[in-house]
Amino acid sequence: MEPVGIRKWILGLLVDIVFDDTELARVCNSDAARRARFGPEAAATLHRRLSQIAAAAHLADLRHLAAARLRPGPPGDRFARLISVGAHGDLLVHPRDAPSALDRDGMLDEHSVRALIITAITISR
Repeated sequence: MEPVGIRKWILGLLVDIVFDDTELARVCNSDAARRARFGPEAAATLHRRLSQIAAAAHLADLRHLAAARLRPGPPGDRFARLISVGAHGDLLVHPRDAPSALDRDGMLDEHSVRALIITAITISR
């Protein structure tokens, strides 16, 4: 049985989020910087999505969130995934740990991904 809620938090089994650069980390981790950069509505949606990612046990958990619309990233990058930030845009993420586990089809095994690197945010105002 997989741990949930407070037990999952105590065991440290949440998805770890890392940012590709310090500016991206600063904007994502500061309410004021998020609002200034993306506007109040997109900033709130981005904060909610980052919280949902951090609360997941693995990347595949985001498939249960219809609003996240987890889908493959750009063509040619089989490890990249796009996570929706509502009508505002997407987060481009990659597994932090390499080599990443692959399933039988040679695609990323999303159940094995417990740490993500957020490499880009595309949000239109």
